[in-house]
Amino acid sequence: MIKALFTLLIAAAMLSSVSLLTVNVYAENANCSRDCEAPTLGVLDNGQRVVEKGLTINGRAFDVANQIQTVTTTNVKTGGQVKATLIVHENNGIAGIREVALSIADYKDDRNRNEIATIIYNQAFTGMQSVSLVDPEGILKDVSVKPTPIDQFKTSLEFSFVVAKPVDTSAILIQTVDESRSSRTNVFLDAIAVTGKSMVEKPAEPARDVPAPLQQVKSGVKPQNVECRQGMELIFRTSNGAPACVYPFTAKVLKNLGLAN
Repeated sequence: MIKALFTLLIAAAMLSSVSLLTVNVYAENANCSRDCEAPTLGVLDNGQRVVEKGLTINGRAFDVANQIQTVTTTNVKTGGQVKATLIVHENNGIAGIREVALSIADYKDDRNRNEIATIIYNQAFTGMQSVSLVDPEGILKDVSVKPTPIDQFKTSLEFSFVVAKPVDTSAILIQTVDESRSSRTNVFLDAIAVTGKSMVEKPAEPARDVPAPLQQVKSGVKPQNVECRQGMELIFRTSNGAPACVYPFTAKVLKNLGLAN
């Protein structure tokens, strides 16, 4: 009897170890020591669905089932607002969420991916929340993230932004991270396409290097033809007629004093 009981206890312990290993295999960060279940937009590691319609883009909702799935493309015009709402299930609720990132990306596989622009919602251990943007090409404008607790496990995160440049049909990548640094990445292929003219103004041309007035005169330029840098005004000193470039306010003061014309 005692031997049978001992054998049963060993078997139970082995099953428990297998269960823990299974959780660690599914979590992207397998080095966690306590809560190894990463935040999810749909199902847990064991396949149990805990969120319905985990992603909504401009009113069109999608169930999240797989790490990579193709969704119906949301087409927008440049200057149009995009609202992507995520329902994030985290064992410790909103307080356990550390980071949620939304990226517009050219995605083929994990080794061939290019995040065009990324919005990052971050929550420190103190509860302080912040939003940052990684956008080297200046594609996104008016970026914001609004977190709203739904219940003790679920949180709504509304990502709002305006796309200022056209974008070919692209994927949306969502990465969620909890306080144990367990993370999960979902890829939504063909999620968004942006058409229309670019709203981004061309960068201003750098100011030309204009020589000083006396240098121009020495090189043969007539005083009345001296060129000033942008924002400066050409004056002539009454004492010797020499040209000078000064700010408009200074020019007015010197002329009122009779020191320039």
